[in-house]
Amino acid sequence: MAASRRPSFLKRQKEQKRLARSLEKREARQARRRARAESQQDPEPTAVDGSTEQADTEVPKPSEEPGE
Repeated sequence: MAASRRPSFLKRQKEQKRLARSLEKREARQARRRARAESQQDPEPTAVDGSTEQADTEVPKPSEEPGE
């Protein structure tokens, strides 16, 4: 038969610390995943906008040939 008594005080404290650490690790992992997903989404629109602006502002210089 299984024991009907609760674990000792120290075992319970150790279990609570372990659960708290695992919760912190889980939240940190989720935060890293969210940050990575946001950082991957952000550069795409800005890169497209930046390249479009550069192409619009560039003015081709007239070619000068030495024979003319």
